[in-house]
Amino acid sequence: MARIAPVLALVGAALPLTAAPPAAAADDTVVLETEIARAPEPLPDRGSDLELAAFARQVDALVLEAARDLGLRVGPKPETAPSDRSDLAASASEEWLVSPRVFRDAGGFVVELRVVPPRSRVVYARTQRVHPETLEIRLMTTMRDLVEAARGRDARRSEGERARRPAVVTEPARSPGRAVLAFHGALLGGFAGYSIQEASGSNDARLTYPLAALGAGIGLGGSMLVAEEWDISVADAWYLSAGIFWPSLSGWLLADSYDVADEDRYAYALVSAAGGLSLAAIGAGTARVGEGSAALAHSGGAFGTLLGGLAELFVEGTTGITPRRGMGYGAGAGVLVAGALALHLDPSAARVLLVDLGASLGALTGAAAASPLLLVEPTADQPTRTRLWLAGIAAGTFAGGAIALWATRTADTKPTTSTTPIPEVGLVSVTELGPVFGAALRGTW
Repeated sequence: MARIAPVLALVGAALPLTAAPPAAAADDTVVLETEIARAPEPLPDRGSDLELAAFARQVDALVLEAARDLGLRVGPKPETAPSDRSDLAASASEEWLVSPRVFRDAGGFVVELRVVPPRSRVVYARTQRVHPETLEIRLMTTMRDLVEAARGRDARRSEGERARRPAVVTEPARSPGRAVLAFHGALLGGFAGYSIQEASGSNDARLTYPLAALGAGIGLGGSMLVAEEWDISVADAWYLSAGIFWPSLSGWLLADSYDVADEDRYAYALVSAAGGLSLAAIGAGTARVGEGSAALAHSGGAFGTLLGGLAELFVEGTTGITPRRGMGYGAGAGVLVAGALALHLDPSAARVLLVDLGASLGALTGAAAASPLLLVEPTADQPTRTRLWLAGIAAGTFAGGAIALWATRTADTKPTTSTTPIPEVGLVSVTELGPVFGAALRGTW
């Protein structure tokens, strides 16, 4: 036994010396020095070799930084680089192999980046023309794409892992116009309660506020039931609000202009609102209502009120009265006509707002341009001057709206294809290597 002990000791000491070297980690990486290659075609002006060498050193630094950002452990450069980099797959090892290559052509600097994964004979490469100012972002993106493709994350994902990621089904919100509908429903209900109190001829505050609150609650609850039963969009809700507000305003103004008793004016407004809401509901239920349709309905009510008031003042020949009758007829007719047209035109909301802006500015311009007609001493022809001033406002309204409508005519046009060649100068195409500038003819032959 004493003789065997020294032998065992010698064998134990020799085992570490004969053991296999540790295997390289999966993320160990060898980054070769950037190779400066010759252009595929000779250039009339090759530029400075020093500039190309400086560009290559910049590529070296950025490739190292990109590799570290991707979690790769970059080791020292090999003492002897592969003699023939055209066949990097033959140099496959237990480590990542990254080989940059740069050259110049007529368009500038060209960078080729090649990546070989560990224990693989597949080379992942990308060649692209790079401007020095965008070199960093282009190299970082290219390095990330090549490494992720080499790792094959999507291809190696197991079916079990895919099954553990359940699909998420997102359903659109039902009745997104619920809040708008609830707001106007509560207003209509509160107005109905107040109208009932006024129609009764009683001024008892102990009944006014409870009736208004009760009506608002009923209107709110009714709007919630409607939103639950039907899918009410925001455009639908605003379209219905146009059927409530402008007809009620029309009914109240007409009742006031015809000297209806005070307690009955609110009843006229309430009946008009109910009729307008019914028509709006029929329209929204039988046709698609967009945001532009709702905006057009409100626009018709507003400009109908304006033009109706101008018409009454024009007939009377004075601006010293409140044109309630003209405004009432204008509000009702305007919202009715515009609401019907909106169901067939379906314009964009932006275009409707721009046309409204143009008409408003046109009315203001017409009033300003015709204002000298009013800056005179009162004479016998004062009504005529007033009518001319009012006509200037109306003409400016129509002119401004027409100009805005013409200026925004391309907002709702559909793109058309033309077979006629069209000349183009500037940016004519975009490729993987970058934008292409020049002149071209685009068309169908």
